[in-house]
Amino acid sequence: MTSWANKPMPPFNNHLGFVVEQWQENFIKMSAELKPEHLNRSDIPHGGYISTLLDAATALSGAYSDDPDDYRKALTLSLNINYLGQAQTNKLYAIGKVTASGRNIYYASAEVFDSLDNLIASGQGVFRYRKEKSDTHKNPS
Repeated sequence: MTSWANKPMPPFNNHLGFVVEQWQENFIKMSAELKPEHLNRSDIPHGGYISTLLDAATALSGAYSDDPDDYRKALTLSLNINYLGQAQTNKLYAIGKVTASGRNIYYASAEVFDSLDNLIASGQGVFRYRKEKSDTHKNPS
């Protein structure tokens, strides 16, 4: 079993049907099966759905941890998206990679493809590692 297989994913990602297929340091592969509610009026994936998949893939690429009971948490500071093509299939996958990182901030990119490997969209993001609640909600004295 992989170290990430039982890690809880964000509920929103689960709601949208995002599945982690591979996850390691600075890399993630996610997939999604399109349902009617994920499509726009033209019966192609809604841009918001694709942007959310890009956000998840870029953010989670930098949130990996070898600890099977934990993963790093991060906040999106900036996300740039380029829509490049239309999906020809009802299954999408995203490949996300960290491109640079520091102690608190990291940069990542991702691409979304359909199952025929047509490039649908690309994105680049900037993320900040989130401190644990015990660090951020201290009682001021």
